[in-house]
Amino acid sequence: MSLSLLTPRLVTKCTVARILVVRNASSRMTLDHEQSIKISDQQGFFKYQRDVSRDARYSNPAKPGDTTTRFLFRKLGHAYEIYPLFGLLAVWCVLFGYTVYYSFEKTEIWLDRSHSTAPWDWERIRNNYWKKPTLVFDPSGVTHQRLEIMETLQDEMVAAAKQRGTR
Repeated sequence: MSLSLLTPRLVTKCTVARILVVRNASSRMTLDHEQSIKISDQQGFFKYQRDVSRDARYSNPAKPGDTTTRFLFRKLGHAYEIYPLFGLLAVWCVLFGYTVYYSFEKTEIWLDRSHSTAPWDWERIRNNYWKKPTLVFDPSGVTHQRLEIMETLQDEMVAAAKQRGTR
């Protein structure tokens, strides 16, 4: 059913008449009293303040909330409900920083280009591969043990690659 078919049924003639009466009632109204504000001679009736946000003569011309820091922290004494949000933001920043640090400690990221070999090359990581971070949570240190069989196999593979001339 379309709105044009519903409208006559939803709004009765009595309701339309009431709306028109209320709407037209205020159009003929006249005001007998003066509607402007009179300023008295008393001091402090209005409080005018100079807008110093762009006046270079003042040492700190910014108004509250002009900068991002002031906008975020100016109402902390009253806005107790956002304390948990700041706590969560702090926890997130700490965890993010730790994750970035931990990720850059891994072997897969090659930041130092002073060596001609990549950090994952066996000749470069042979003496410290078990010390590199592997898992975030490894309480028993299973991933930080030297593997004698793998070291022997990798040494043989490097020797074979050098013998073939591919190294």
